[in-house]
Amino acid sequence: MADGAALPRPPSKSEATRQSILHAAAGLFRQQGYAAVSLRDIAEAVGMKTGSLYYHFSSKESLVEEILALGTQGALDASRAAVEALGPAADPVDKLEAVVLAHTRFLHDEADFASANLKILHQVPPAIRERHVRQDRTYGQFVAGIIDEISATHGLAPGIDPSVLRMLCFGAMNWSISWYDPKGSTPKQIADQLMTLVRSGALALPDASRSAASPRRRPRA
Repeated sequence: MADGAALPRPPSKSEATRQSILHAAAGLFRQQGYAAVSLRDIAEAVGMKTGSLYYHFSSKESLVEEILALGTQGALDASRAAVEALGPAADPVDKLEAVVLAHTRFLHDEADFASANLKILHQVPPAIRERHVRQDRTYGQFVAGIIDEISATHGLAPGIDPSVLRMLCFGAMNWSISWYDPKGSTPKQIADQLMTLVRSGALALPDASRSAASPRRRPRA
């Protein structure tokens, strides 16, 4: 570290406690749903009195809203950071691959926050759900912008509608939160599978590449 550079500030005791509450609550919501979990359950999981929990969160609603935000916003922040790391001149296909990998890593590393989203979203109060849906839409627009870049830069294969590709890519990323089960695969391997589908089926490959990628038919006898 360079001389004079500031050291990262360790989280305060209050911040650490807040994170413990969020992780415990996300795990309980993921397992039991929204309605079945009380603030008392969450406090007991953290090893604190229910009254002490109110020092950090004013209500169950404020707690679940932050968990929902950490799920979607966390994935979006990770995806944006991955694209920014490539630089402004990056190929849009590489951007999409970076997004898919960052998203899958987030699911892997923050499974409770990610899975709690779809588990409880339909159970939370309508106002909270609507705010979360708007946040989710922002993420979808981010991915759609990259798909549009791919279409403009590379072109898409005949019969591929950009709007359908946008829905498929974001749909695969979004709904993967509910069925994510790596079965021993790494996030990189899972991301590679989706990108193989995009590259081999959706992009407009040069004729030579398309011929090489297509299985050759045996001549009839």
